[in-house]
Amino acid sequence: MATPHTYQPVASDDENDDASSHHPKPEATNKWYQKPSVFWLLPIFLLFNLAMGATSMPRMNVIVSLICRNVLAKDSLPNFSDSAMPLSRRHGGMPRSSSSMSMNSTASSPAIIIRDYNLQCAIPAVESSTALFNLWGNLLAGTIAAIATPIWGKLSDRFGRVKPLAAASSVMFASEVVVVLVAKYPDAMSLGWVYLAFVLEGISGSFILIMALASSYAAYCTSLSTRTTALGYFHGNMFFGMAAGPALGGYLGMSSGASNLLLVFYTGLGMRASAILFLFLLVPESLSISPSTATLSLRPSSLPSLLQHLSPLRLLSILSPSSTPHAHTLLPLALINTILFGAVMAAMNESGVFLSTVNIFRTLATVGVLPLVVYVAGRWGGATRGYAHSHAPVKNNKEEEHWDEATTGYVPTLDVALLRTAIVSDMLGFIGYALAPTGTLFTLSGAIASLGAIGLATSMTKLLPAAQTGELLGALRFLQALARVVAPTVAGLVYNATAESVPQVVFWGIAGCFGVAGGLTFVVRRGGKGGGGVGGGVAGEA
Repeated sequence: MATPHTYQPVASDDENDDASSHHPKPEATNKWYQKPSVFWLLPIFLLFNLAMGATSMPRMNVIVSLICRNVLAKDSLPNFSDSAMPLSRRHGGMPRSSSSMSMNSTASSPAIIIRDYNLQCAIPAVESSTALFNLWGNLLAGTIAAIATPIWGKLSDRFGRVKPLAAASSVMFASEVVVVLVAKYPDAMSLGWVYLAFVLEGISGSFILIMALASSYAAYCTSLSTRTTALGYFHGNMFFGMAAGPALGGYLGMSSGASNLLLVFYTGLGMRASAILFLFLLVPESLSISPSTATLSLRPSSLPSLLQHLSPLRLLSILSPSSTPHAHTLLPLALINTILFGAVMAAMNESGVFLSTVNIFRTLATVGVLPLVVYVAGRWGGATRGYAHSHAPVKNNKEEEHWDEATTGYVPTLDVALLRTAIVSDMLGFIGYALAPTGTLFTLSGAIASLGAIGLATSMTKLLPAAQTGELLGALRFLQALARVVAPTVAGLVYNATAESVPQVVFWGIAGCFGVAGGLTFVVRRGGKGGGGVGGGVAGEA
């Protein structure tokens, strides 16, 4: 019987726990449309990320305008619509339609344009209420995501990568539908319905889970030597969507000459729906599921055993396997991953003005620079010798053929180098921003730092068999979901307490977090006999 630290089926403890027996490699096929490849997911990722970027600002406008309407009605503030300033000028000269006004102008409830910018909402009461609402919403979504994400990871190891990815995306689609309905019918649906959107977002795991499942898919249809480049494509796709999405949303919102944010929402829903249909109908599965596995999951004892395996400590047990090499490698990398993610989330609110520029540079770095670095390192160090380079899984793949627990305690030298370079770059960027708050150094450091995130993710997927990648990334996303809740809250409290006296304190604190993460990289066991390695996660190849 396998130890609790290895992958186990969720039905019963007396079954064979060997992950590879449950997930044989897909049989080789000459039909290109049946071969799993990371390129199947790239257009889907592009649609998801563009939709997310395009609807982020309209979504915030809906929340702010609804909160503003409630605050103004509650406080019975003067009706600003009776002021001498023409209403169209107060809203940037945009024409107003009666369909966008949720209430008639009265002394007790001033007219608020839902989905649009309202000048009368730029008051401290509305800003504080909005911050509190988002805090509770993100806390709710983050807490649920911390529970749901590892579950999705385990399900992806049992049912394959594509089906859980499509299911999670469908839940995220439902979350967006709720927001659109609130925006369309603000008088019939109150602000409280937005909390349902936060709940559904948490169940779906949000972008954290989508990236995890995509990485799991890539881990099973790429060789070790090509995995860094493959994950670079995913990250570059995400950064491009975050940079271009808001511009696309702004263009669509003003395409008719008037503010029409419902068109942005409808376009976002269409893009998400197209991506989900593409997943369900066209994307080939990278992880073969044997009939015995499917039958096993349907047994009556599956649910109690599943619940037993979903306790937080059990979910995180994969980060501390029984073998000493794993314990000295996975745990430090998991801590580094959590610290870096928390630092980025903490900095997001304070550095949003530079995010679009940073993401453009990150796209160029991950799609253009990273493959070049991997190629040069592979040629220089000879690390890729002996590995298959096709994206489709092949029989007798060397990763599966030679993988064993005694030889996976090392991280490739290139991955560690990318990680350390990224950490130092980000730390210097935040120190420079604290000393002289300009965007140049911050932007450059963000571009370099994107390479380290990929090196970190790639390193961890090389330390375990591909069949356990979903469980591993699910545990990491559980820690990231916790960091998503804690880090912005702590950073916000620190910034609010020091904003008037020493506003740079929060940036020094974030730089300190990167320093701690950098120190942990020296605990990671890297290299091995081969010295050069980009391709191997095994001793002697790194």
